[in-house]
Amino acid sequence: MTDYFAERAWLPEGWARDVRLRVDRAGTLESVTPGSSADGCTRLAGPAIPGIPNLHSHAFQRGMAGLAEHGGGDDSFWSWREVMYRFVGRLTPEQVEAIAAQLYVEMLKAGYTSVGEFHYLHHDRDGQPYRDLPEMAWRVLSAARRTGLGLTLLPVLYGYGGFGGQPAGEGQRRFLNEPERLLRLVERVRTETADDPQVRVGLAPHSLRAVTPETLADALDGLRALDGAAPVHIHAAEQTKEVQDCIDWSGRRPVEWL
Repeated sequence: MTDYFAERAWLPEGWARDVRLRVDRAGTLESVTPGSSADGCTRLAGPAIPGIPNLHSHAFQRGMAGLAEHGGGDDSFWSWREVMYRFVGRLTPEQVEAIAAQLYVEMLKAGYTSVGEFHYLHHDRDGQPYRDLPEMAWRVLSAARRTGLGLTLLPVLYGYGGFGGQPAGEGQRRFLNEPERLLRLVERVRTETADDPQVRVGLAPHSLRAVTPETLADALDGLRALDGAAPVHIHAAEQTKEVQDCIDWSGRRPVEWL
């Protein structure tokens, strides 16, 4: 155990004084005790506050910074997406791990101590699953462990290219899974990380345009069948066209439909 002492710390009930924070060898916070003595403690240089969670990350996209910030006169989310598809089509697992590790170090330097990784880059460049299905998930997990960032890994269910089960495009081939295969991936990673307090594993339906009501229900039912509770996260709508497309398809706005 290592004990730290903060003259002031932000706790759930507000600011507290003379706070001892006990941390075990693995880095887990074991206890927080206000009104304590500083004897035997390492003094912190200033007030202690909780780390910031980054609730939504696509780590591989850090590697395309600068490629899509400025486009032509008709620049939009959709033109950005085409640049992203061309970029993601070239990435290897080793590159994804390196990019994620760089991003996670940058997060730590900025005060983030955990991340929700909305992880949809699953397959090889030809769209075929890797021999080890969670290959890309292992790479993201390795990056988080190497850097010390807490990870909520959210493998993404992505099956279609538009509302109502429209076929996916060529640029989306590395993302695609049906619920059964994605749930196998989720279960593998959950089993491997079950004893790691720094890791949680959930599931992320990509969006209402990338699933159908049936595949969404199948994925959530399968997740419930796994042992223990798990977070679920979704792009409700990423831009205004998606809102209008959802109304045209369902008669309701995305959040109303959900």
